Amino acid sequence: MANKYTGEKCIVCGKPFEENDEIVVCPDCGTPYHKECWPEDDICVNAELHENGGSWESSQENAAPNTLRCSRCGTENAPGQKFCGECGMPLDAARFGERPFNNVPDGFAQYMNMNGADGLDGENGGVMPQPRPIRLTAQSDLDGIKLGDFFDYIGNRSITLITNFVKFAKTGGKLSFNIGAFFFPNFYFFYRRMTKQGILFLLLSFLLDIPTLILYGQLGTLGQVLFTTDLNVKSEGFQGILQICSLGNLSVQIIAAAFANYWYYRKARKDISAIRAGFGEKEPDIKTKEKIRCAGGTSWASVIGAFASWVILSLGFLLVMSYFF
Repeated sequence: MANKYTGEKCIVCGKPFEENDEIVVCPDCGTPYHKECWPEDDICVNAELHENGGSWESSQENAAPNTLRCSRCGTENAPGQKFCGECGMPLDAARFGERPFNNVPDGFAQYMNMNGADGLDGENGGVMPQPRPIRLTAQSDLDGIKLGDFFDYIGNRSITLITNFVKFAKTGGKLSFNIGAFFFPNFYFFYRRMTKQGILFLLLSFLLDIPTLILYGQLGTLGQVLFTTDLNVKSEGFQGILQICSLGNLSVQIIAAAFANYWYYRKARKDISAIRAGFGEKEPDIKTKEKIRCAGGTSWASVIGAFASWVILSLGFLLVMSYFF
């Protein structure tokens, strides 16, 4: 196996294969990798060949000789060039474990800090290329999922959501802020087809509203006195319960707003991966994309159903209280 690829270059690190190197070959397109350069998620990075149905061996016939492919952005660079002309990434940087755009090599950030934000080498007077933002396309990889698939899944082309998805994939973070989830935690998750979270926050909102419903029903705020319990709803103790529930509602809103985007990102990755794995490369991509759109998107019908459920729960509670009290 090694003899066949000796002298060829690994698509990730750009280093030639040697006689005794351990080599992993993509079963679909035949692209060879050093064993340590093969992605942990077992997804070949040579997306262009997979899209075109080509093979690595045939592509070598038309490849530019001795070019170096950047492991961060994929740009082909001239032989002898130390840094990528597109993004400034050192061309000898291999990817181990994480996606290439997530990191810069050890020592690179320290070099930039020592020599100033502009990348000037004060000692030698040289200029070091500065990393520039990656130009993301529909084929860009976000933690094993194509950016175009995320756009298809979201449905309404929300740049805010995509920006957060990139941040989650790049940094591994989970926190952001979703204004819709903050103001309507009991309905927003249904809007994004996140049924489990929707049911959880709908029930939490209802439970925290129970003291308020008791107050309204006993004082006749809703038009007439519906029931009379032994609770003194004007007492300091009951007013304290109302304040605690109010703070509880605020806490629920903050938690929903902070994690809504991450939960949606995680659900999108799970759904897209399942669709791609279930149908593979043989199914026309247009059909796969349509399935991704159907799995994601938004649902006002679910919002209306959630609102109806909340009304039924509230009225049902008042009726039960009226029956027993």
